[in-house]
Amino acid sequence: MSFHHRLFSYPPHLMAESADFDGSADYMTRGAGLTGAADSKSGILSAWLRIDGSSSSSQYTVLGSQSQRFAFFRSATSTLLAVTGYSTTGTNILNIQTSATHTNSATWLHCLFSWDLSTTTGNLYINDVDAMDRTAGFFVLTNGTLDYTDTDWITGASSVTGSNKFDGCLAELYFAPGQYLDISIANNRRKFITASGKPVYLGTDGAGPTGTAPLVYFHLDPAETVADFATNRGTGGNFTITGSLSAGSTSPSDF
Repeated sequence: MSFHHRLFSYPPHLMAESADFDGSADYMTRGAGLTGAADSKSGILSAWLRIDGSSSSSQYTVLGSQSQRFAFFRSATSTLLAVTGYSTTGTNILNIQTSATHTNSATWLHCLFSWDLSTTTGNLYINDVDAMDRTAGFFVLTNGTLDYTDTDWITGASSVTGSNKFDGCLAELYFAPGQYLDISIANNRRKFITASGKPVYLGTDGAGPTGTAPLVYFHLDPAETVADFATNRGTGGNFTITGSLSAGSTSPSDF
């Protein structure tokens, strides 16, 4: 791992290592629903991405449910980063996407989303900058209940059989359905990203930002093996790796 040249400090800077998904064999599955999940109208998602794959590659799903009732992904056609969610009846009631495209690059991206459909509110920040496309027809925020209780969940692909695999590095994946923070407030963004653009220590179980542990929190300390990335520090249960993850050659903590 590439951490020998870094300084160690907690908090605000977090020494977070990354896991490399190769785009051909690697992904992770829960094998069940998320433990403790409940359908609700709100959520927070934070992740650090390094996109390695070709811009013409198939859709990359970073985190999603088996039926794609919820998904965080990059579109194959537009290369936009987006979060989408559906009701239990299959109606699209959440769509938040970037206004700019994001193609393969050595640059790390911090993706931060939050939504509260009870007030039809949603925000999206990339690297601490407001990045949400608010053009009519390109975002959906409908007062309804999101289906968070699907039968399986996947990281790094769009299905349990490994369709549309993610090609890139992933660090500090945090998903908290049923929780909300107004990330248009800078101090709330500081719970995830420092003013200098580095990861923040979220706590051993990810409870730091809100006081409540999220259902999903994937994290790697420098001393851990990359297979530990599938150990969910949140409350939703561990995932199983298909393929063999590699340690990322860089991380968002690099200075």
